[in-house]
Amino acid sequence: MGVVVFEHSHTQGIGLRVSVGFLVVVIFMVTMMVVGLNYIATVNSQMKQVVETNNVKIALAEIMMQALHERALSMHSITILEDPFARDDEYMRFSRIGSEYYKARKELEARISTPEELSILVAIRELTRQTQPDVQTVVELGLRDNKSVTNKAKIFDKIRTIAIPKQRLIIEQVKKLVTLQKAQANTALQAAQSAYTNARNLMVLLGGLATLLVILISMIVTRRVTNQAHQLVQQALHDELTGLANRNLFTDRLKKAVMRGQRNAAPFSIILIDLNRFKMVNDKLGHQVGDLLLKEVARRLKQCVRKVDTVARLGGDEFVIILEPLAPQNVQQLVDKLTVVIAKPFLLAGQEISVGSSLGIATYPNHGQDCMTLIKRADAAMYEAKRNSIPYQYYDTDVVQQK
Repeated sequence: MGVVVFEHSHTQGIGLRVSVGFLVVVIFMVTMMVVGLNYIATVNSQMKQVVETNNVKIALAEIMMQALHERALSMHSITILEDPFARDDEYMRFSRIGSEYYKARKELEARISTPEELSILVAIRELTRQTQPDVQTVVELGLRDNKSVTNKAKIFDKIRTIAIPKQRLIIEQVKKLVTLQKAQANTALQAAQSAYTNARNLMVLLGGLATLLVILISMIVTRRVTNQAHQLVQQALHDELTGLANRNLFTDRLKKAVMRGQRNAAPFSIILIDLNRFKMVNDKLGHQVGDLLLKEVARRLKQCVRKVDTVARLGGDEFVIILEPLAPQNVQQLVDKLTVVIAKPFLLAGQEISVGSSLGIATYPNHGQDCMTLIKRADAAMYEAKRNSIPYQYYDTDVVQQK
């Protein structure tokens, strides 16, 4: 019952620690995902905004450039068209192109974001202001009279020497603006790519940390589970007071010894040990001293046997030893050693205590070929030794009287 309670409580403890550990991992990974996604969303939003803004500005500058080219052609057409209706239509087109130019420039001025852009737009605005009167003069002359050779020469001279050069200056400034804006867009794109790389690296880092955390928690949980499983095994198979094998482990070891004996035809012995004056020690000195005595007896017994042998406590003051295959003379030497070791006084709680022991020995296969028979006959031999007040007794049908 105690082992069941122990196992249940520790199983609950393991489950709780595992749950808490993986809850921490889940929280960490969710946090990682939220932080990473927010960061990437911010980067994407900024990149989108920068690219869209620069694309719009580049488009507006290109509209201005196209309008300047078309106005130059339209201005030239006005001066050479002889049909007045055609000239009027071309003038309307000239005015519409001018409106498109001014509209694009106004929108572009509203979107400027750097001093370099502002400087170029100021230059464009000033050149436009300087060019406008000459362009208007050429257009008006062309609208009034473009048939006179003298007038045509005057118009073409103004176009060649004033209007076209100033138009070219404006176009050069617009081209400069487009080049600047493309460079800004490229810089913004590189910055966005760098930010995206940083976001990706952050996600990789957080993912690595989460993985390490999972591994660490798994290692801790595995170690705890292993330790607690070992404790459960100790509780299930070992005596709590002395640490010796308990009845369950002794029975398992004895079954395996019998199977080995059957397979290899190898004899082995079991020695059942009972302390003689243990009850008197308990009654006079108390259970605490009795427990100390049992622990000391267990220690002495383990010192007498080999590592391959099994020393177990069956309960109370009763111990048992399984001797793996050992020659009869060596068994006798061990029995003599055990009686001497147990007979030596024990110094416990400041008092010298002496107890004797009664040993019963049974050997496979001479005294039994199964576990129950061997235990029963070793117990009968021990009882005979105790009854005759002798240190030990081998099972012998001629000597041992059954209980």
